[in-house]
Order: sequence, then C-alpha cells, then structure tokens
Amino acid sequence: MIREFYKTDRNLIIELLKEEQIKENEIKDLYELLNENDDELIFHIYTFFNKNPEFLDYEKFSKITGVPIYVLLKIFKEKPVKVYFPIANNESSELATAYIFFFDKEISKNSFTQKEELWRIKKLLKKRNTGKDLFVIFDKSFKGDSYLLSITAGIFLPDYSLEDFAFTGKVNEEGEIYPVGYIPKKEEVAKEKGLKLITYNDVSHIDELIYYLGDKPVDIPFLQLSNKTKEEAYISLEKLENKIKEKVPFYSLKKIEKFFGLNKEDLLLITGFLSEPEDLDKDNPWIEVIKQFEEKLKKIYSNIRRKKRILHFAGSISTLAFAFGIKIGAKKPVAIYHYQADDYHLVADLSDKNKIRKIKHIKSDLELLEIKKLKENEDANEIAIAVWIASHNPYGDVIVFSERKNWDIFGIETKEYKGNLPLPEDIDSKDFWIEIVREIYTAINELKYEKYRYFHIFLSSPVPIAFCLGMAVGHFINGGIVYNLNLSEKRKFPYYPVFKIENDRLKSIF
Repeated sequence: MIREFYKTDRNLIIELLKEEQIKENEIKDLYELLNENDDELIFHIYTFFNKNPEFLDYEKFSKITGVPIYVLLKIFKEKPVKVYFPIANNESSELATAYIFFFDKEISKNSFTQKEELWRIKKLLKKRNTGKDLFVIFDKSFKGDSYLLSITAGIFLPDYSLEDFAFTGKVNEEGEIYPVGYIPKKEEVAKEKGLKLITYNDVSHIDELIYYLGDKPVDIPFLQLSNKTKEEAYISLEKLENKIKEKVPFYSLKKIEKFFGLNKEDLLLITGFLSEPEDLDKDNPWIEVIKQFEEKLKKIYSNIRRKKRILHFAGSISTLAFAFGIKIGAKKPVAIYHYQADDYHLVADLSDKNKIRKIKHIKSDLELLEIKKLKENEDANEIAIAVWIASHNPYGDVIVFSERKNWDIFGIETKEYKGNLPLPEDIDSKDFWIEIVREIYTAINELKYEKYRYFHIFLSSPVPIAFCLGMAVGHFINGGIVYNLNLSEKRKFPYYPVFKIENDRLKSIF
C-alpha cells in the first residue's frame, strides 16, 4: 500500500516517515521502497529504522540495498560527520546534508544510491595514505558532483569547522577543486541557513581548505603603526602578508576575511602622537590604546573559534609593544617582526608553547648582556632598570631624572651590537633575539630583591625585544611604572611615565 502511495504521492510517504506514522504491517513495504533510486526517500527510511530499531532486519536491509551488514551496523549505531552543500537548478535551490561514516578498510559500496564520482574521493584517500574508506547518506535527491567538496571537507576538517560552512565544488583524486554552476543561488540559500559558502573562488586545492579550517594553526598578521594614513597602513599590512606567503604560498588576507570575518581594519592599530599622561590612572591616552589593542585581540580570537592562531606582530613604539606583550601574555603563540630597510624580518618565532617557554627560562650566566650598577642608595626600596639595546644610551637621562629620588639604578646592556642587533639570518641564529630577551628577563629576576617594593622601567630597545620582554615579565613585577622615550620634543628629560604595570588594563586576557 505504501509503495503504491509512493508512485502517486511521494511527498506524502516522506511526511509519514518524518512523523513516524508507519504501521507495523507496512514495514514490509518500506523495505521494498529501498529499491527506489531516491536519496531523500532512503534517508527518511534509514531515519525511521534508526528511531525504531525493533523493526530493523539487517539481513533484509543488506540484501535489498547491497550494503554489507557490518556497514549497516556502523551507520545505525554510530554518530556520523555532517556536512552541508547547496543544490540548485534554474527553478530552485535548497540546502542538503551529507552524513559520513568512516571505515578502516575499503568497502564495496559507498552510498545507498549510485554515486560513481565518490571513487575520486576514494582514490584521494589512498593517495593521502589515510587507510580509510567512507559511506555517505544524503538527505536530498540531486544530480551532479558539486557535492564532492563537502565530502572532502567532512573527511579532512574537524567537526567544529563544519558547523558554520557549506561547500560546493568538484574535486579530483589529486585534491584539486574545480568550479561548478549556480553559485549566486547557492550562496543565497547558504546565507539563509546562516552558513558561509566555500567554493572554488575561495580555495583551489584541499590543502588550502585544510589550512584555513583544519586543526593546524592559521596565521594572522597584526600591525601597530604611528601617524600613518590608512593607505600607508594597508601597504605595510600587505608586506607582512607577503612574509606569511613565504611560508604559506596561497595565503591571502581576502581569504582571512572570507573564512573568519576579519578585515584589514581589524588587523591594524593606527595611533597618533601619544602625549605624556596628566594622570596615569585617569584619561591616560596610552591606556586607551592598550584597551583598543585588547578589543582587537578579542575579535580576532573570538572570530577564529576553537582553532589555533599564530599572531604575526609588528609595531612602531617600544613602550607600547611592552604593554602589548604583557596584555597577550606567555600563553598564545606569536611571531614577532622587526622593521628594517623597508621590510619586515621575523626575529622571534614564538609560535608554539615550547618556543614561548624559552623567553622565561632563567640562564645561569649572562653571555650576551651585562648588568651595571649606576647608582646605589643604602636605604632604597625602589629600583630603576634601564635597558640599553637600541642606539640611545638611557643611563645619563635616568640618572638625572632620579637625582632627587631614593632609587637604586641598574643598567642592562648588550656586550655587543648596541643599536644594531643583527638579524637572525645575518648571524645564522634563529634564536638570537629570543636569547637577548631571555637574558634581560634573567637580569631583572636577579635584581628583583625583596627590599624593592616598586620598579621603574626605562626601555631603549627595538620593538620586538620590548614586546617579547612584556610577554616574559607579565605581572612578575607586582608594582612599577614604565617610561617612554621621546627625543622629538624639547624636554629637559626625554623620558616620561606612561603607565603602571599593575594597572588592571594591562592584565592578560588569556
């Protein structure tokens, strides 16, 4: 009876299956309907039996469909991977779902209906030496092979990435992705369902798909620039983008926007002149910029949910970079660049937890730096630390600045290369700048006597050193003030205080 109804009113049978309005004496007809080459119908029969296992006869199901019993046992008892793909023609468009089950050995039939093009995916799995095969159930009936990109996504991407995207595209056994038709209609139906549609226009090979949405980290550039126009900032951002392309040739900021909703403005922080604060706690322009950095960080990390991210940072103000380093802390992977000769150079690769740990490893001896006592007061309970790595010698300024203050003053300086730290590639040492930071941190650790209740930090260092030092120091120093150097204004003292280390706005958000 049900089979006869199917011939005259297919939709009625599907509705009866959805509502589980099938009587026990009609179960036999359900098995006969499995002979129909109708994906949507078979999906609802499968769903009915999944919800009503007391009516399921594995041998009969296997005999009619040609699907081995061990495959049926898995698809009726295990949770599938779900992927979405739009189907469209001249008249209509809708969103379909594929349910993928994986097997550790090759199986003879990969879907209930004939899907010959799935052999391309089987060959791709073999070429990738995955040792896996798959069985796919579709909830809609359709023609063509534009669904193959969704199946490939389901194979190579984690479940969390599949929740927000739909996929359409042909895929060959080499993993190359090819265009398909009706893209505007497909984009519309995907958008209606709250999904982003990924097509050949976004990725041309599955390796790109895996990079942007897979388990491995994605690279995100971030620039802090001073007194630049947006056009100038965009050019600088493109230079940093090109540095990432040296590692990931298909990298693109346009794709970062497509996949994660991050545009160029989200990856830039352009500051004007930051004046000396009248009050370190209230209406402090430096703290306001640090707050802006925090908000941009929050957007970056929230937009790229549950996926590892490597922040590629370059800045223009050392004191600000020190605060940014404190803000990001020593938990998130970063790559830090130095701007020199109109180009960005990677000088500190802290892209995984083991590399990050290096900057906080205390050394038994200082090899690259030395500590100098510049001023001592017998009953001093505050300390000034002047870091001299860049060309400007801060010692005289700090001594004059503190002449009426009961401070001990120490200098930390490089034994060589003051003002001209060699790039890692020039001395064949990838960790040279990291070792400089590690030794500064070691020196500060040695100077952190219990008698000092307050610290005053004066930096003359390249931006990457300051950023990494901020990461390492964090809130290791409980209380203190950081001072900025400004040689452009006519001032009696070129250093002035800009923020307190203990300010809540500097606390890491991670």
